[in-house]
Amino acid sequence: MAQQRNEPHRTSSDAPRSVHRGKELGRLLSALTAAETNRPAVVLVEGTTGVGKTTLLGEVADAARARGFQVAGAATSTLDGFMSFSVVRQLFENLTAGPEAGVLESILGVDGQPEAGNRTAAGLDEPATHQTYHELYRLVSGLADRGPVCFVVDDLQWADASSLQWLNYLMRRATKLPLAVLLSCTTGIYPADPLQIAEMQIYATRVRIGGLTADEVSTFAEPVLGSRPEPEAVTALHAATGGNPLLLHSLLETTGEFSVQEIPSSYGVEELGESVLARLHGEPEPLLRLARTIAVVEPPDLGLAAEVAGMTVPEATDGADRLTRMGLLTGAAKPAFTHSVFTDAITSSITRAVRDDLHARAAASLHASGARAALVARHVQCTSAKLGRWAADALHRAADQLLHDGDATTAASFLTRALQEHVPAELRTKLLVKLGHAESFFDPYQAATHLKQALEDIEEPELLLDVTSLLSRTLCLDGRYEDARAALSESIARMCASAPEFSAQLRLALRVTLPTEQSEQSEEPDATPDRVAVDWRRRDARGRGLAALVAEDLSNRGEDLTTSREAALTALSAGAVSIMHDPQRMMAAINSLIRTNELDLALRYSSEAILEAHRQKLDLVFVLGHTLRSRVHFHRGALAQAVVDARLALAKAHRMNLHQRHPGRIWPMDALLSALLHLGDVEAARELVEPIGLTSPLPNSWHHTSLLQGRGHLRMRLGDDAGALTDHLECGRRLKSWGAPGPAVLPWRSYAAVAHLHLGQSLEAVQLALEELELAKKWASAPSLARAMLTVGMATGGAAALPWLMEAEHVLRNTQALLLRATVLVELGTTRWRHGQQKLAREELAQAKVAAERCGSLPLLTKLAELPAEAVGRSGAGPAAPVSVSAGSPLTPQEHRVASLVATGSSNDEVARKLSVSRRAVEFHLTHVYRKLGIQRRTQLAAMFHSTGSSR
Repeated sequence: MAQQRNEPHRTSSDAPRSVHRGKELGRLLSALTAAETNRPAVVLVEGTTGVGKTTLLGEVADAARARGFQVAGAATSTLDGFMSFSVVRQLFENLTAGPEAGVLESILGVDGQPEAGNRTAAGLDEPATHQTYHELYRLVSGLADRGPVCFVVDDLQWADASSLQWLNYLMRRATKLPLAVLLSCTTGIYPADPLQIAEMQIYATRVRIGGLTADEVSTFAEPVLGSRPEPEAVTALHAATGGNPLLLHSLLETTGEFSVQEIPSSYGVEELGESVLARLHGEPEPLLRLARTIAVVEPPDLGLAAEVAGMTVPEATDGADRLTRMGLLTGAAKPAFTHSVFTDAITSSITRAVRDDLHARAAASLHASGARAALVARHVQCTSAKLGRWAADALHRAADQLLHDGDATTAASFLTRALQEHVPAELRTKLLVKLGHAESFFDPYQAATHLKQALEDIEEPELLLDVTSLLSRTLCLDGRYEDARAALSESIARMCASAPEFSAQLRLALRVTLPTEQSEQSEEPDATPDRVAVDWRRRDARGRGLAALVAEDLSNRGEDLTTSREAALTALSAGAVSIMHDPQRMMAAINSLIRTNELDLALRYSSEAILEAHRQKLDLVFVLGHTLRSRVHFHRGALAQAVVDARLALAKAHRMNLHQRHPGRIWPMDALLSALLHLGDVEAARELVEPIGLTSPLPNSWHHTSLLQGRGHLRMRLGDDAGALTDHLECGRRLKSWGAPGPAVLPWRSYAAVAHLHLGQSLEAVQLALEELELAKKWASAPSLARAMLTVGMATGGAAALPWLMEAEHVLRNTQALLLRATVLVELGTTRWRHGQQKLAREELAQAKVAAERCGSLPLLTKLAELPAEAVGRSGAGPAAPVSVSAGSPLTPQEHRVASLVATGSSNDEVARKLSVSRRAVEFHLTHVYRKLGIQRRTQLAAMFHSTGSSR
């Protein structure tokens, strides 16, 4: 039977219909029932080659049609992996007849060329996968309005990456559509995209098909043999084939009348392939040539098969009919072998040179007929023959589409192959640029190598700007800062006179992304953001990236909060998804929202980035997204959530094997350190920084400098005030020398002022506090102003501190900076109490207690516990004593178990092992234990348990 274009093929050698698969068939039919009630269902049928998956899917597809479903099918092959959305096109091509066909082409493109709207001079268009997924989903939704839809995809293991990603997107998105998705996947074959297949297995109901039992083999064999086989024959057949229907059917047909002794002891896929080859080698040479062509080229029609095989169409038609009668081919309309076993056997029987020649002939024929670039390119990719400029052009256009659709790996392989052709220097440069762009998504080292090669031959300023920007970002993300600085500086020098506006953009990138001493920075007017104001407000791809740089530069300098916020929102105007291909710019934009106190927006965009990074398997974006969200939670006072996000980011960075100095490891470490210290878990914070040391010098990078301030805070908590001051002042020295004095970058002056106070250096503390205040007034962000006023009040001391603290509290009233507000309230209430304003103090300390408890800040709660009982509304005349662990204890049973083991001297790792939980869980429980019991150290916990006898 000829294979229909929109349904998976059924093999003549596959199992007959309704053969002993009643249970599996029932589970698939139940998916149709669920879809009819607007409950989308996904079923994944898994089994070895020839076990009957295709037949089963075919039966369910027929049942779906009978029940009024709109059924669309796709059968994949090994060549599908080279074409983006190959499976999706098959699914929709017959469901979207008429006007809807044009809709599909407008979504996926006609000739493999993405739209030029978001393209730069280098052709570095933004991946538009999210938009494409959404538009395809809308198409499905429109079809579902007409009636239930059933998608059937056979041999999912060979599906292209773009289609797999969209199917996973569809499974997550379709929650109330009348939709059934039926899939099959052959086990034992390494899939084209194992991660996408693994995700699909999570969402789908998995149906595993095994071989037939001995009784089922007997029933299966009876119609083939014309009589029921003897028990001994059944046993031998079952032992030889494992009950595999394809192998069993083939063995029965080739054996015919047989005795038990004639049944081979083992008959598997390899033996089946050999039997097919033996049959073909007995046929005329033209038929064998046609079979090889069909197996290797997988032609869409017989015309291409005939041309590649060197036959006339009538000759090819006769040959296809002969192969069909032999049970090997589905038919002449769309020639394909009835099973992949036959295709694999024929393909592996011929030499690489023959396969190369067949693919080369197919590519040339398709090119001559004006076929889509993707169709031509997949054959060029499979041959090492030198074909010329037209082959490189086809690969180039196909790679463009693949990049646009989010498949950077396959795009890079196409571009690498294109560079093997003899092409003009201009095209070679374009190919190198595009290859570097593709590799920047998964191999920054190779990306930098190819981009450097391309830069050697680029003279056009705009192209030089785009390639240099991409190269510098790639080098920075690979931790090669000096190489990035050299690339930017060289291009700035090349463009300084000929293209000052582009030179200004590179100067801005240099200043923002790489720590640069002010003496090294040009004071020319073109180095300021004013020269690029028009460009960043354009909202195109380059404009949004530039806007992110402007936003961070202004916040670094502490100038013009309004414009910084506008630039950050412009950078994110198309969503975090649109800027995720450039993690540095994404982080700059969201970080600027945090600095401008737009915490809700920062939370929204960081969450969007995390979700999309998970879907697209963008590990570095996942790390940075969780780090940014941890920062947002920290500023909002959600310290426990900040710890969770930071630990998720750090765990992913470890799994990525990023080197110790990579920003993907340092940024989440910095976020986690801040959250742990404000929770009061000093021990966990100290363990965190052990790899870098408490006194070792840290590299001169933005991320290490941020960590330097966190380490200074830790040293202060450990009682090393002089060491803390050293770290904070070094942090400030760096930022000032880099032209980043803004108080929203890092409040190092406030931390250094506190260290000065601890050391009895009040004059130095006041000077730093007032300097911070002047800069905060210029920046005009409520949290920055409030922190500076808090520091001035603390440095001033006595009754003179009250106006500063009152103003700080007033500034924070309508903000989301809960942790900072709790800190201000504790200081204000304490100061009032000590100066006789008991009534106001009680009100503010009550608010402080509520805020500190919401934040889970043990240091603040400890400060409150040190005040007289009447100040914070506690009963009793004495100071609040730690709560003992006994009847009525505030601890949960699990917290009590953790506390008991810690009190007896067990380390966190030992506790985790004894309770069969993770180390992270132990740390979380200990944080809650310390907070609830009003203690800070393990020794206090041990003493408490010893005094109450609760350690058992």
